[in-house]
Amino acid sequence: MSEENIVKINEVITHYFNTNTSIDWIPAKAIMPALIEAGVFNKDEKKGLPIRKVFRKLDLESQLDKIPAVHAERSSDNVYWYLVRSGKKYAPKELRSPITKKEQKLLNIQNSDEYYLVNLCDELLKQKASRKHTFDTLVGNLHKRGKGRTKLPLDAYYEDLKLVLEFFEKNEATDELDEKEQARKAQIKYYDELKKKAILKKKLRLIAINYAVFECNDANKLIRNTENDTLVLKDILKDFI
Repeated sequence: MSEENIVKINEVITHYFNTNTSIDWIPAKAIMPALIEAGVFNKDEKKGLPIRKVFRKLDLESQLDKIPAVHAERSSDNVYWYLVRSGKKYAPKELRSPITKKEQKLLNIQNSDEYYLVNLCDELLKQKASRKHTFDTLVGNLHKRGKGRTKLPLDAYYEDLKLVLEFFEKNEATDELDEKEQARKAQIKYYDELKKKAILKKKLRLIAINYAVFECNDANKLIRNTENDTLVLKDILKDFI
């Protein structure tokens, strides 16, 4: 990016804020139409990619101050670019999560009731389960395009004990569910039957554990009284302890 174009970018940004007096900051992509009109870029790509490339290059060269209005909102895996009126500060409408989507997904799994119960089972059985274990022969229906099938995961598999644990929720009245939910419930029931047949064929023991046997709150989430939950599981797993 030439110095001449840097000057043009600053002029376009200044003109934008002088014209839109009620706006203190904008996402960088919002300035692209004005930059194209000014001849800085020929066209837009991927919602502001051309201007983002300029910011990234200046950032790498420690020259981001050449465009004073730029504000870089940095996360652990990305940078979000904004333009801020001179004398004002960028104030996000929504706070961004300080962790990545991948990290958040892992946290959600680790905070789940299933993860908590399998941890207790690991302690009682003195073994670590293979979580979301799959077998090559245990697969779901063909995908919509007619190609490929997804392996059906088992909640917890203890290979040495030849034991599979599956957790399920108490049944809901199907007449209260809409058509989409009923179809989902029917699919879950169908896949549960496939799992049972596959487990039986491999001569494994299946124990299905209903969340309802534990203390739950009004939202049907476990209260997590570890002492009581351990006693319940101890009775369920008595043949393997």
